[in-house]
This record gives sequence, structure tokens and C-alpha cells, in this order.
Amino acid sequence: MTLSPVADTALLARLSRESIPTGAYFRTRTPARALPLTLQQQRTNYEALATVSSRPQTAPDHDLTPIRCLTIRPPWSDLIAFVDDPVAKRIENRVWSTQWRGTLLIHAGSEVDMRALALDAVRETLDDDYELVRGAVVAIADLAGIHADDGACTRWSQQGCFHWELARVQRLTTPVPARGSQRLWKPTPKLLRQIADANPHLRSRLAAANAGVSA
Repeated sequence: MTLSPVADTALLARLSRESIPTGAYFRTRTPARALPLTLQQQRTNYEALATVSSRPQTAPDHDLTPIRCLTIRPPWSDLIAFVDDPVAKRIENRVWSTQWRGTLLIHAGSEVDMRALALDAVRETLDDDYELVRGAVVAIADLAGIHADDGACTRWSQQGCFHWELARVQRLTTPVPARGSQRLWKPTPKLLRQIADANPHLRSRLAAANAGVSA
């Protein structure tokens, strides 16, 4: 897209308030009494930020912690936890990227994405009586790679996002309650022990990940 010098100046001024140009500033600092931005408007703002910024769209990450956790709102977290690969969600959509790769715990947030529940693909996958898991770690996976939007690589891919590739997904037979956080966050040793104690089948995988080897 082509931006005028005035638009460039305004965008760069807003961009300066973000350490990573995700466009979050546009979603949280709307004028008083303004209507919430639509998804298309959010995507347009994100593309505009990328146009005028020379910064990479990758979050800096110098911590080589072998296990991380990602908080995802239900029902998306439940769809990732499915063990049936052809049906399950194996792409996580994010407006930011990271160079980190490793064992990723999937944490179900406490807030449900109500709009997602009305989507045909979600309704076709989840039974009417399915109970969403909230506020708990529900699965373990490998973050195998990340690629920019390349079209509909899976039925769950979202346009204009980075597609996080999830592999070797295993569902926790017993979800473990935990408080989530933004971006990639580090699970405490206590949380890892609770997951292993409640899900013995994952004990060796967690131990191997902590030791930096493949299970």
C-alpha cells in the first residue's frame, strides 16, 4: 500500500510506542466513543506498520529455555489438543513471530472466543455438548516452524498472520490449572512437576525437553 508523508509520520509516531510493531496500539488506544476496529481494519493497520517500519516482525528472544507455554483462548486451545491430526488445529495464527523453537505447552485461557464458536469449521468439529477447558494447560507440542501467510495452508489458517506449525501434539489426560500470560512465557518448575504428576505418560517427554534432547 502507498502511504502519504503525513500518514507515515503518524504511523511512525504510534510505532515508537511499541517495542515490537504488532499493531496492538491501534486496538487498545482508540478514540473515546469510537467503535471497535474490525478484523480487516486491524489487519490493514498491521500491514501499514510493516510498510513504514524497518524493524523485523520477530520478537527478540535471547533466552534458550527449552520449554515455553502459549496461552490460547478456547475453543482454539481445545482444537489444538485434539489427537486426530486431520481434524485438529495444527496451525496457530499470530501477528508476531519468534526465532524460538522447542517444546510448547498449550495453555487454555480463561476467556472464551465467543465468535469462534459460531464458525462452521468449529461447529463441525466440536460436539454440541463439548465442554471447553479454561484456565489450564491442555496439551504439549513442538513448535516446529513459523512461516508467513502463504494462503490457506490448512483449514485453520488465518490470512495476514504468521502461521505457527505445531507437531507431535499430545493431549493432557488431566488438564492442569495455571494462570496464563502474554506471548511465550516460561512455566515454573512447580507447574512442570504438576503436569508430570497428573499425566505420567508425559513425564519422559518433559524430562527430555528440559535436558535438551528429543524424546
